[in-house]
Amino acid sequence: MNSLYAIILAGGRGSRLGAEEPKQFLDLAGRPVIAWSMEAFAAVSGIAGMVLVGPEDERARMETIAARYGHGLVRAIVAGGETRQGSSWNGLSALPFDDDDIVIIHDAARPFIEPATILECVGEAGAHGAAAVYVHATDTVAEGADGFVRAIPSREGLYYAQTPQCFRYRIIRGAHLRARAAGNDSATDDVRLALDAGHGVKIVGGDARNMKITTAFDLEAARFFAEGIKRDGTK
Repeated sequence: MNSLYAIILAGGRGSRLGAEEPKQFLDLAGRPVIAWSMEAFAAVSGIAGMVLVGPEDERARMETIAARYGHGLVRAIVAGGETRQGSSWNGLSALPFDDDDIVIIHDAARPFIEPATILECVGEAGAHGAAAVYVHATDTVAEGADGFVRAIPSREGLYYAQTPQCFRYRIIRGAHLRARAAGNDSATDDVRLALDAGHGVKIVGGDARNMKITTAFDLEAARFFAEGIKRDGTK
């Protein structure tokens, strides 16, 4: 029987946030940011385990968080890579996954992912081999060069990428191996690698609440939203 695993990427330092510690450890309504994602994945029926990818010098703190919020599902804690692609590869290399296992790759900086969205992504990955969460672009997007607008593409077919991104293990591992053989180590997400390897990726509808904490403004907004969730008792 194929198994379901979550790989939570928390290897960044959050330099754009300007905080004194990595953003995945900042407080969010009484819990560290990463704990919100961990508890969302723990609520997914059939999850076999989680892999946490974080800074090697923060291993002790990661272990403490895993013990408190991991619901006994954390199977490995591994060091992040030099790039996001490297961190994802380290997570994919952490356990002896079977080829048809489904791995769910998620950014710890997106704390408000809903279990229902995770399950939909998993279902589509099971059917198509790969799936990822997106929301339709609502703003006009400009393409620029040399400081000037070059084109305004139609919004109709444009999406903002979110996570999770879900794959059959053999598909995403093969895509990573292909990229590594070509010397490519700078992909900003795993879908890029899957597309480059010739795989189709099913779009799963996301939610504006599945925001990514990148800037100080994002953190302020996330704390406001998290306090509302805490008051409502929904998490």
